Amino acid sequence: MRDLNLALWGPSAAGKTALLAQLYDRAHGDWTIYPTAESLPFIERMQPVLQANNLFPMATSLGNPERIVYLFRNHETGAAGTLHVEDRAGKDFEERNEETQERLRSAEGLVLLFDPARDPQKLAGEVRATLQRLQVISERGSEKDSRPIAVCLSKADLMIRTPGDLRRVREEPDAFVRERMAPGLADWIERFCSNFRLFPVSAAGVRVRRGVVQPVVFYDERLQFRIGHGGEPINLIEPFLWIFEQLEARP
Repeated sequence: MRDLNLALWGPSAAGKTALLAQLYDRAHGDWTIYPTAESLPFIERMQPVLQANNLFPMATSLGNPERIVYLFRNHETGAAGTLHVEDRAGKDFEERNEETQERLRSAEGLVLLFDPARDPQKLAGEVRATLQRLQVISERGSEKDSRPIAVCLSKADLMIRTPGDLRRVREEPDAFVRERMAPGLADWIERFCSNFRLFPVSAAGVRVRRGVVQPVVFYDERLQFRIGHGGEPINLIEPFLWIFEQLEARP
């Protein structure tokens, strides 16, 4: 593995900041993520929010992107790499911010994050608009985007009802999402992308007790949305590792 410049994008409130914060703080099997000078301010700001107060992060402010660099190391294989991403407000891309569009155009791989809790028509419209804009700013004409693109549905805990669902989001993530996507949405992705995979992700996760899946997110007495204890986040590192694998396999 090597230094990889990826772009993470999603509409406002899709969960980008929570994903990046939990990506660092949670265990990932054989993989460990280490901080850098660029990422340390973000990590130190997020840890009290998530770990001490069990709150979701505030939305990233418009026009104030935060550069985050994580070091990945697999202690079984020795594989190592560096992930460079930016946490930007969704509005930066929605409002055609030139710097944001250039970041998306020049990235080696993309992680696109969408909120499945939105109205299905609005969700489908956001996916179509994103892919269309990427096609234009990348100046590919009629050629499909050959970069590895992980299309992720956030808040996957809302879609998990049974232990069987939980097993499938881990073992068959692409199939799980396809079965729950709005009709025709996969056709739009295939129109513009030649190398993509679908992932259900959740920064909060769920917990299983006595064979029953339980949600961990809740509203407190002040109607603040919180993350309860005992949840295991879902597919936080998997989209990034898939992109790493795809890029490493290229000649």
